[in-house]
Amino acid sequence: MSEELAKVGLYIDDLYLLRVIEPEIANETNDLKHDCTTYSDKLQEFQTLIQSFLRVTDEFGAEVEKEKIRTIGIQNLVKNLSKQRESEQQQIQAEIIEKSLELERLKIELQHLQRIESEQQEIMDNFYQTQ
Repeated sequence: MSEELAKVGLYIDDLYLLRVIEPEIANETNDLKHDCTTYSDKLQEFQTLIQSFLRVTDEFGAEVEKEKIRTIGIQNLVKNLSKQRESEQQQIQAEIIEKSLELERLKIELQHLQRIESEQQEIMDNFYQTQ
């Protein structure tokens, strides 16, 4: 009887159910459906993983960018401090030169005043000796 049904395109499967397609093809179709469902589930899981990965990389990229900006700020601060110290050092050097020049001027003035004092003392000594 199953041969007669097969001639008209009807088949009986292992559970004695009437089928329009051959049981072997039906089994392969079910296997393919199962494989497709599994593939679809894995693809969905992969998409979820990719989205998580992208979110993490975006967060990491944002942190890297933040650190990069902070580092640039620190570098600029260090450069400014370096320039400021260099400026202060130049100012101190200028003050040292100025004070050194003033010291030299005062030494010369002292020598001049000492010479005048000595001359005046000599004049006074001569004056007292002549009197």
